[in-house]
Amino acid sequence: MSPSRLTRPRLRRSKSLLAAAAAALLALSACSSGGDSGSGTDSNGSGSTGTQAAAGEAISGQTLTWALEKSPVTLNPQQNSQDGFVFVLRNYADSYLYLNDAGEYEPWLAESFTQSDDRLDLTLKLREGVTFSDGEVLNADAVVANFDYLTSDKNPSLPQWNSALDGFEKVDDYTVTFHLNRVEPTFIDALSAVKTSPISPKSLADAKSLEAGGTDVALVGAYTLKSYTEGNEIVLEKNPSYKWDEWGPAELVEANPGAPYADEQIFRILPEASTRTGALTSGQVDVIYGVPAQDVALFDTDQYTYGQVLNSGTVYSLYLNTTKAPFDDIRIRQALQKGVDYDAVVESVYYGNGTVAKQWFSPSSLFSNEDFDSAVKFDEDAANKLLDDAGWTKRDSNGYRTNAEGEKLTIVVNADAPYIRDSRDILFQAIVAEAKDNLGIDFQFQALDPGTVTTSWQDNKNDGFDNSMGSTDISTSLDLLIPAWDPPRIFIGEDPEAVKLIASAKEAPTTEERKKFYDQLQDYVINEKAYLVPLYVTRDNWAADKDIQNILVSEISGHIFSTTTAWRAE
Repeated sequence: MSPSRLTRPRLRRSKSLLAAAAAALLALSACSSGGDSGSGTDSNGSGSTGTQAAAGEAISGQTLTWALEKSPVTLNPQQNSQDGFVFVLRNYADSYLYLNDAGEYEPWLAESFTQSDDRLDLTLKLREGVTFSDGEVLNADAVVANFDYLTSDKNPSLPQWNSALDGFEKVDDYTVTFHLNRVEPTFIDALSAVKTSPISPKSLADAKSLEAGGTDVALVGAYTLKSYTEGNEIVLEKNPSYKWDEWGPAELVEANPGAPYADEQIFRILPEASTRTGALTSGQVDVIYGVPAQDVALFDTDQYTYGQVLNSGTVYSLYLNTTKAPFDDIRIRQALQKGVDYDAVVESVYYGNGTVAKQWFSPSSLFSNEDFDSAVKFDEDAANKLLDDAGWTKRDSNGYRTNAEGEKLTIVVNADAPYIRDSRDILFQAIVAEAKDNLGIDFQFQALDPGTVTTSWQDNKNDGFDNSMGSTDISTSLDLLIPAWDPPRIFIGEDPEAVKLIASAKEAPTTEERKKFYDQLQDYVINEKAYLVPLYVTRDNWAADKDIQNILVSEISGHIFSTTTAWRAE
């Protein structure tokens, strides 16, 4: 594969950004090779070239302030699954490997790494002299301690690659070998992600806030967590023991000598879109992450810079609960695919700045298919005929469809509130209105606390699961989505044909062969079985004061990589 380059781009205005992103995606399609790593846009970070030459040399010692849309579920990078929060975690959580500008994995905290010809053994040779922020040494014992934890019952979120890992062993003081029982592209991908960023063995053993990720959890990174006031703000301070020029990824070190630049970074939690916008326009913050769609045009001026990048992995979709009515009937599933004008909904909700999903995989993904012919096409007449054929032929006094028993055709979707970002609640409000007006369906959507949502799944009272899953390799997304959840939320994994196609795509030896299986998979789950409705392509977007420089962007994962190299021109 051939991802975009990881460099130090300036923030770009919307028109130039979109053009650059389109060019990057064209290059990605034209230059792909037989590698198994990555797709579209990566949480490890890469971006288009370019710096703001007029800004001069980087300035150190400043405080930069961000406004974020969501609070973290946890500040422990091994536990956090919020795609849109990775760039914050990345400031204090380095990885063993890093994805370079050619789409290949390179050493980071590892000095080198090797894979056996059959791809079943992977050996990390660690850099000597690297220390955690508590002074503990990053050595083979520390790596073994981390993977002992990651693969044990102590870990509340066991990794999906766990079943592929037969074992791991200390070879010498700075060398560890991992043994796999099958070809597993998600494992090397994980070594470049924050989900395996090493934690100090002392913290693993003694930290009281290990799961939550408090100030007593030590990692290796350019910053450390100074404080977190829940629901209010996160404060990071420069790690005085961190040696960027020796430990950082070679490509970033070359482009950003002497980083990190800011002494302190403050991330304020401002859930209200208007509050974030006002905080930037009034000068209370330097950057806002999560620009409300209605305000994008406000920041396309000489006073600010606006940027966005499409997330890779699986798009934001509604996965339908096929174990119960109404979606145990494929005609109801097909009717929902056809009866809502999703193109018009996305256009309206995102003020022309959104990207409607035309398939399950993001267009940023290496495994997307621009020629995919999706059954999700607006056809109100066809959708209503499907509902008539399914027996929902009557209407109540409010215009909702009923069946012969007088039951109302109702769809209930309870979503996890911490993951509702980028106007997703407004998106569903529009879908609710279309479902009523076009189809006579009582579509009920609520964003609730995770505990309440989990209970609704335990009681099997939820009709759909809304989700997007970012990853550099689409197999990582599918490994997280498809296996049995507890309680179950996605039911594609109960279909043997879908499971077979997923496994074949992962094990295929070349990218082109993998693409063929993924094309078959998309056709099967969307067109033949109507298991899901792709909605829109998620994105990272941000706006900044014009003087903010050097926010690292990863177009291969579709995320901001980190803010370690950011600074303000004066």
